Amino acid sequence: MSVNSLRKLEQILFKGLPIFLASLGGLFLLLSLLFWQDATMPLLPGVFAEEIPVPLHYFKLGTELINIEIGNFLLFQNFESLPPVLDSNFSVLYGALIVILLSFGLTLLSTLKKMYFIGGTAAAIFFFTFTGINGLNIGGLSTNYPLIILLIGTLFPIVIIHFFQSNWSLGKRFLVIASCFIFTLILLIFISKVDSAKLLLSENITLPVAFLAVFFMFHTGHAVVSSSSIFLIKLNQGVKLKISWHITIISILYFFLVLFTLLSIMGEVNLPFPTLPPSILFLVAGILGYYVIDYKIKQTEQVFDIPLIGKSFYLIGFAFAAWTWGKAIYTFNEPLIEFFNHTFLYGQIALTLLFFAYLLTNFSSILNTGGALEKVIFKPQHFAYFHMRIGATMLVVILIIFANGVIATQLTAASANLYADYNYQIGNYRNARILYENSWMEYFKNDRAKNTVAHLYLEENQANAALRHLEESFDYAPNVPNIILISSRLHRSDKILEAIFYLEKGLDYYPNNSKLLNNLALLYSKINRPEEALDALSKATASDKVNISNTIALSIKHNLAVPSGMSFGDDTITKINQLALANKLGNFADFTLSTIDLPEQFVIKSSLLRNQWTNQASFDFETDLVIIDSLVRQNQTPYEERNYWETKVVRSHQGNEIDETLKYLSGSTFSFPNHAAAYHVMSAEILASQLDFEKAGIDLKIAAADGYNKFKPHHLAILYFSGKIEEALALKEKQGINFPNWMQWDENELLIQNQQVKFYQILSTFHQSMTNKIMDRLSELNEPEFKAELAYFIMIHKAHSLKQGEYKILEDILTSGENAVWTKEEFEELKLALLEGKVEIKSDKVRRIIKPELSMIRNSYLTPLIMQTLNKEDNNLRRYEILQEAIQFNKDPILWMEFVKESRINGLANYGTRAMEEMAGWLTYEEMEKLMLENL
Repeated sequence: MSVNSLRKLEQILFKGLPIFLASLGGLFLLLSLLFWQDATMPLLPGVFAEEIPVPLHYFKLGTELINIEIGNFLLFQNFESLPPVLDSNFSVLYGALIVILLSFGLTLLSTLKKMYFIGGTAAAIFFFTFTGINGLNIGGLSTNYPLIILLIGTLFPIVIIHFFQSNWSLGKRFLVIASCFIFTLILLIFISKVDSAKLLLSENITLPVAFLAVFFMFHTGHAVVSSSSIFLIKLNQGVKLKISWHITIISILYFFLVLFTLLSIMGEVNLPFPTLPPSILFLVAGILGYYVIDYKIKQTEQVFDIPLIGKSFYLIGFAFAAWTWGKAIYTFNEPLIEFFNHTFLYGQIALTLLFFAYLLTNFSSILNTGGALEKVIFKPQHFAYFHMRIGATMLVVILIIFANGVIATQLTAASANLYADYNYQIGNYRNARILYENSWMEYFKNDRAKNTVAHLYLEENQANAALRHLEESFDYAPNVPNIILISSRLHRSDKILEAIFYLEKGLDYYPNNSKLLNNLALLYSKINRPEEALDALSKATASDKVNISNTIALSIKHNLAVPSGMSFGDDTITKINQLALANKLGNFADFTLSTIDLPEQFVIKSSLLRNQWTNQASFDFETDLVIIDSLVRQNQTPYEERNYWETKVVRSHQGNEIDETLKYLSGSTFSFPNHAAAYHVMSAEILASQLDFEKAGIDLKIAAADGYNKFKPHHLAILYFSGKIEEALALKEKQGINFPNWMQWDENELLIQNQQVKFYQILSTFHQSMTNKIMDRLSELNEPEFKAELAYFIMIHKAHSLKQGEYKILEDILTSGENAVWTKEEFEELKLALLEGKVEIKSDKVRRIIKPELSMIRNSYLTPLIMQTLNKEDNNLRRYEILQEAIQFNKDPILWMEFVKESRINGLANYGTRAMEEMAGWLTYEEMEKLMLENL
């Protein structure tokens, strides 16, 4: 390989690669500071649901507007402190990067002049001694064998190369030294018996590398002032401005910036202006220091012969500092973060002040002459640069004393945290907890340690010990995760007022913290202080999706108006709450949520299905039925299964599958007996909407016997007119519920007749009555409203048995007069759709009733559609099955007579005979005889 090629390779290997690693470290430090600082202490919103009643369906019976209620879910998000998360893969990656950087450093060490090489080798031995390598326990507990093996495998090649192969190129040196170093480490890890040896080494090496980082920080102590001075001196060449004033102003401003930053992090002063984080200042100083290093190498005696070595040393030091400081922030090792903050600022204060004094002492008389002073700035005439460093060192010691030597406790706590982190990551939680406790006792500004201790005590079911530690944290070093955690634990213990106390006090330390405000609002809601709850949310970040979702949910829960002008956003939880709002108001939402790609979390998935299907369905019934059935069949808790069963009821009802809805409700009463009363009431309301008062009364009677206590006046009316008069009167007395206002009794305790009473009397036996009998009673109704409503019911339930003249009577009632809501064309279309199955329906009104896209036998109470299906069905057995299903619900005489006929055709006459016997219970002999003559 040619000399030029070799030099290019060395430039790439010892300048390009260190620049890349240093830049990557700087980026990692910046990202950790800005985005990942709280990554190890997750505060995530947990989701819980509260059920509210919303109308599933409205139906009208006379003047009574009845709504069938179903539960919808409001989703609330409550922030929870989760156990700290440490990524062992990141720790191992950090260790691998440090090994690479150390390989570069050891290679450069082999190039130093003899005495400096000996000193550097001694420093390397000292460094490796403090890496905790003996913790690998090779040959016994904490023996020195690992250290000896490491020193032999690492330093022996360096010594051989330095003394016997000094002519080797940097590339060849790196290849040999790095190979030996890495092979030795792999060998030690392989023969070690400890858990995750590579993780142990990665954590233990952090602290020794932190010391190397501190040396680098001290090296860059005057980088800002010196680089600024050199820059101004070069600009001033030939201009002869008084740049001494510029340098003075820059030096004073920077000096006070770092001084006030130190005082701020020490808590000595409350500044009215912000300061920059020390890590940002470090990056600035590190970058500017690289600009200065070239001048320093040229003007001062160095321990190496090639300038590339000095620059490479600088870049490696920068990478050490950036990666280790970044790791401290990323893992939230606060003692180590504070150690870096303090030591960096000590160096900046001391060296900035001393370098400014050094500059003025040596060059004040010629600073403004416009000469090329940058070429001799590190070659002073009076105040030697070496003496300046000694003075800065003394000033650093003074600053350490001024800070009460806090870096010693920071180091002790940081060391305990690192070893605790190793134990935590390998699952040795008891040792980790003890180490974290000791770490916090050493240094209180140690939030993750205390948070981890509390979580580990909770894992051990020692809630009291966890609360004690959280109280200590609040007393000495309050922080948001621990305030969230203690309030959550108190809330779970039903100590809501105490939980509120900690959140309110926490806001004194962290004003307008959105997470504290959010949790406080939810607790205010729980003790029925809705105005304060919404006020707390209004102080949080308005654009936060958790805030928006909870604001909507709390407004709905407490029957308050949703704040105007709020941007709802498009996240799933907010949309689910918007659906609940639309359903409560009886409106269709202007969006639909997918019921195919469902979230994994049960509370979100079940709430999405319930609220969406209560509003409207996006897919056909069969598709949705497959989805809900697959969820019902899952292995789950009884609550989850019941939730899905109720959602299945909602979906079937929304699909006009009345038969299936009633079956699901009946099954639910057996599967979930503790909730059977509510299911019976819902079933009764659906049956009443289909004019089946008889079965509705049975369900209401059972619900009353099961202890249902939320009956309403219309329930009593249905129960009364179903023939269960005594039960209705007893329920009125027992629960203090009044009958509807239109139900009044005279002095003889007889129900006073009026149009509404007559209307209900007709409806009470509507389906089992002969059509001519109902038509006769139609004339008893004088009020057009009742007359029109009964005429409509006759049309959709009895059209199959009407005579031509009766159609004319119904048409006149429905299409003429003040209360007419039908046109003659719509009536004719309804008639054809009911009797002949007209597919192309123009009227939306008729389409909503018939729903031709759905099964004609979905609702057994729509007798004309059942009869229409029978007329089109050629298979006798299928006709029998359809009728057998229908008569389970509907007592229409003609429908039952059709069943008798089909049972005889299919050779099942005994079932037909039994049906005839049952019909005799609600029809007269004459009516039975007429039906047999006309239908058999």
